[in-house]
Amino acid sequence: MALFNNRKVFIFVLLLAGFIGFLVAGLQSGNFGPSQQPVVRQLPSIPVTLLASGSVVHSDTLLGQDYQLVNVWASWCGVCKAEHAFLNQLASAGIPIIGLNYRDKKAAAQNYLALGGDPYRHVVFDPKGQFGIELGVVGTPETYVVNREGEIVYKHFGLLNQASWDERFAQYFSQEADDHDS
Repeated sequence: MALFNNRKVFIFVLLLAGFIGFLVAGLQSGNFGPSQQPVVRQLPSIPVTLLASGSVVHSDTLLGQDYQLVNVWASWCGVCKAEHAFLNQLASAGIPIIGLNYRDKKAAAQNYLALGGDPYRHVVFDPKGQFGIELGVVGTPETYVVNREGEIVYKHFGLLNQASWDERFAQYFSQEADDHDS
């Protein structure tokens, strides 16, 4: 009987080790966004409120470039603060960025941009997270590459920095940056 119990324990430990190995390998791969799918989903086509003016516009009107970033952020998000200087650099280089201020207070969001700089061409104010829910936001920060037709071609979870930009984003914006420099 003891041999039978030892065999069960051994099989359980072996399966558990395999499962943990599978999880670790997946986490180390760096593929947290879909890299093979050309379109993750469509940007929600709904009326949204802009942070600066309080005016309501249709989300489709915010898409004026072949590609633009949609960056989900909040004033209370520590990782958002860590990536903010990089977003300012991208904006200075001519990369179009739309901000989605997610589940935040208006005054806090406006103060955040006043102190840290405003890299966004437009900021959608989403205090209850409704637009974010329709977009599929899991948390902050998240950054999407969206084409002119509203198709989300890439979704990035977490900190956007030079390494992630070079690996996943730059390919979409090389023409825009070249046009901005000339």
